[in-house]
Amino acid sequence: MKKLLLVAMMAFGLAVNAQETSFGITGGFSNMTVKASANGISASQGASGFYVGFFADIKVSEKFNIQPELAYTASFKNDNSTNVITMPILAKYYVAENFSILAGPMLDLIVDETGDEFNSFGLGLAAGAGYDFTDNLFATARYSFGLTNRVENAVVSTKVDYFQIGLGYRF
Repeated sequence: MKKLLLVAMMAFGLAVNAQETSFGITGGFSNMTVKASANGISASQGASGFYVGFFADIKVSEKFNIQPELAYTASFKNDNSTNVITMPILAKYYVAENFSILAGPMLDLIVDETGDEFNSFGLGLAAGAGYDFTDNLFATARYSFGLTNRVENAVVSTKVDYFQIGLGYRF
């Protein structure tokens, strides 16, 4: 948790020093998929929900921005829920006037009690696209591939992926 907060403070510290920085809120649909594999056999289970958070949009050049975010994500399956804090730090490149591609690392921290063998902190690689409807309103879609093995058992590999699609508003 301390590592996540330190990285968040550093990312938003960069935003304060940038010349053209805007801030905003974002939210939408989220799907979390847990994938487990062992001995050539794999299984996955998904849970859908929502995410809501805030971001900084740091203009680096005419076509390139950095967009760190901090969001709360909730996923639901049957009577169970999973609560996660996600922090993507995305490079945003405008390939056209209003259309951008996004890529970068995504940190996540499962805040629910997970048990001793489960690693609640994870690192993923996110990629996606965004479209600016106006200077303030935009849509984004992205997928984050989990890179961190969440089970501290050498036999089983368990990773968490996220798909998110939503809207954002810049102030």
